Amino acid sequence: MRLIYDIFFTVFSIFYLPVLLFRGRLHGDFLQRFGVLPQEVTSLDRPVWIHAVSVGEAALASKLARAIKAEYPHVPVAVSTTTRTGNDMARKSGKGAIDAVFYFPLDMSFIVSKAVRLINPRLYVMIETEIWPNLLAELHAVRVPVVLANGRISDASFTGYGRIRPLVRRILSDIDLFCMQSPLDVERIEKLGAPPEKISVTGSIKFDVTESAEGRTKEDLGFSSSDRVIVAGSTHHPEEHTVIDIYRELKTEDEDLKLVLAPRHVERTEALKVYLENAGLSYRLFSSAEGKSPGGEEKLSGRDVLIVDTIGHLKSIYKAATVVFIGGTMVKRGGQNPIEAALWGKAVIYGPNMSNFREIADLFEKGRATWRIKDAEDLKGAVSTLLKDGEKRRRMERNALRIVDENSGAVRKTLERVGEYLAQ
Repeated sequence: MRLIYDIFFTVFSIFYLPVLLFRGRLHGDFLQRFGVLPQEVTSLDRPVWIHAVSVGEAALASKLARAIKAEYPHVPVAVSTTTRTGNDMARKSGKGAIDAVFYFPLDMSFIVSKAVRLINPRLYVMIETEIWPNLLAELHAVRVPVVLANGRISDASFTGYGRIRPLVRRILSDIDLFCMQSPLDVERIEKLGAPPEKISVTGSIKFDVTESAEGRTKEDLGFSSSDRVIVAGSTHHPEEHTVIDIYRELKTEDEDLKLVLAPRHVERTEALKVYLENAGLSYRLFSSAEGKSPGGEEKLSGRDVLIVDTIGHLKSIYKAATVVFIGGTMVKRGGQNPIEAALWGKAVIYGPNMSNFREIADLFEKGRATWRIKDAEDLKGAVSTLLKDGEKRRRMERNALRIVDENSGAVRKTLERVGEYLAQ
């Protein structure tokens, strides 16, 4: 099976590498994908190897790394990522807890065999369902325990894996422990062939706040304390246009209403500037060096809209929000994590597509902490209602904080289950 998979992966890579080159994703550290690892990794003494694909998973890996260091300070931690943004996030958020960050090796048998030999991990942890058959087979062969942490099986993944269930069952047999987010995820991983005795519900690490969060106030963002602020986070096209149009209408009724736009892909900033100019709205960029306060945040000087054209600041900006709209939910993107706004006790609105955060959205909706809308007209009504109805908004805020508090502790539960591997 490994030979067939290697042949398939090689053919895929031959065609995909030009795509990476065209998109500018071949960087100076790309050789790490072929098992040429930096000394900061290879010099570690039997580290815990945590794999996190991109930004979101890297943030979770940092939380788990901090918990490991607090309980087992002698154990080194190395984190691999697939994307450059994930790599940057791991280095930033994991400072003091993560000993080395590198790019994940391509899942070809001779490459992963070399990588495992060089890293010599005591434990391999994959964040969410990031399953690579050759790596798992190699780790199993050399008796390195494998843990799936913060495990989830999305609707699409469950359907896809179900088509090749016998193969998936074989791959899952190389995993020693499944720490799943919810009972539904447990049910699905069992149906795909994971042994029930290896599975437990530990909750979502996304609910856990292991580091102190420093939020941005309205004043930090250049607004007045009396302003009311709509924060639209992790938006995609054409969601930004919808939000801008709604904001322009609502602003005619409320001069003190401000808007923060944080596109999921910051390269969309130029297009947003053009749309705002055509809409007759003034704006300023978060990254602008002009008129910054001593803390480094820019001053809007009466402008209507702040465009967040940087990565990693949205979570702190949510603190300044009166109402939050979560992007990627009015388009087929699966949504974004509502917990980051709920941590600040904010009234959160999102669209119909929350498939990537299904269980989390269900929790908030059952607890009456979020508002799921159907379309642009529905979004306008929800925003307007929450801006005008302070009691309804405060009730949602209280419910959000309660749900976060009730569902915290996934890091601790995960650490309890992997403790036997770390004490060695």
